[in-house]
Amino acid sequence: MTKRYPFTLIKEKLAAREGKAIDFAVGRRRLVLPEAIDSWVRSHVELALQPATRTEVDEFAAAAVALLAREYDVDVEAANVLPTPGGRAAMSTFVACSLEPGDSVLVTEPGYPAFARLASHRHARVHEALLDGEQAFVPDFKAAMNGDATAPRVIAVNYPNNPTGATLTPEAIASIRNVAGSRTIIFNDATYGPLVYGQNPVSLLSKGVLGDEQFEMVELHSFSKLFPLGPIALSFLAGTPQSMESISTYSEFAWSPPSKLQLKATAMCLNDAERMRELREFFPSQLGNLQQALCDIGFQPFPAPAGVYVLCRVPPQIGGEVVKSAEEAASRLMDEFDLAVVPWDTPLHGYLRFSSQYEPEDLDRLSGLRERLRLG
Repeated sequence: MTKRYPFTLIKEKLAAREGKAIDFAVGRRRLVLPEAIDSWVRSHVELALQPATRTEVDEFAAAAVALLAREYDVDVEAANVLPTPGGRAAMSTFVACSLEPGDSVLVTEPGYPAFARLASHRHARVHEALLDGEQAFVPDFKAAMNGDATAPRVIAVNYPNNPTGATLTPEAIASIRNVAGSRTIIFNDATYGPLVYGQNPVSLLSKGVLGDEQFEMVELHSFSKLFPLGPIALSFLAGTPQSMESISTYSEFAWSPPSKLQLKATAMCLNDAERMRELREFFPSQLGNLQQALCDIGFQPFPAPAGVYVLCRVPPQIGGEVVKSAEEAASRLMDEFDLAVVPWDTPLHGYLRFSSQYEPEDLDRLSGLRERLRLG
């Protein structure tokens, strides 16, 4: 894969417009840290220069275990939790430890693109299960294997899904079980894990979710969408013993040890149950208002039961002119209307992703485009 990271290109276009564009791609409404955490970080910046000790690592693992129990009713041993310097570093390490050239990997499309790219660089055979809004975005992993009778080495899912907002339904679980074999490792990117609305968050690590069979599983938890700690934020991997032992051993060589500030600040975030409740109230309101505004100007948004985005099917026309792909639609919206969105083209459909992290005036400006957009 030689194409540049799509979000980098979008950010460059936004920067070139010097704030003139209406940003529904990244979103300009920045969440702020809870005051107590922000104050503590600012008064302990010297800890950034101090490498973490076993004490800080153990305290972080205990906070991660408590979060998994509180949010998902998951029971994980602290020894099977590994702090990582960000989500993509975690994925890179998992791929390096789990895949050999020629192994088959299942991913979803749409889905967070980093995992498929990393697996391709490992020379794995990547199969895409297409998510169709008309089928509630449930993946058909068996069809994605395209007749390959060998069970995949890795099934990589992303629940709650980015960008569709789909949650881990019984149908999605059945699709995973339909192709998983004894050597399969199931990887779940749960970056948006707690942000589920109207139902309880579900983890693949929860006992009985995948039935009575014993699968190797690894789950990524990342908090950049919940707590804006910037470069000091940590993510963590949690999973079954065999996989986590391999990943933990690899990580001793893969990156420098985290600082005391990183571990302590992120642990404070993991322990902040009130913050999770506040965000589960904040985002549904943002999403609902955005969906209504999009409907009013002619888009057709899908439901958003989780996450922070609204997904729309590409309209047949923009500004009275036919569009044939999500990329073409996003380019026209940016070039002619100063409206930034994220395009997602799949073999089935094209989608446009709108961020709910907008300011109120952004929603007013979006609504003001109705007459000019002329969506067919």
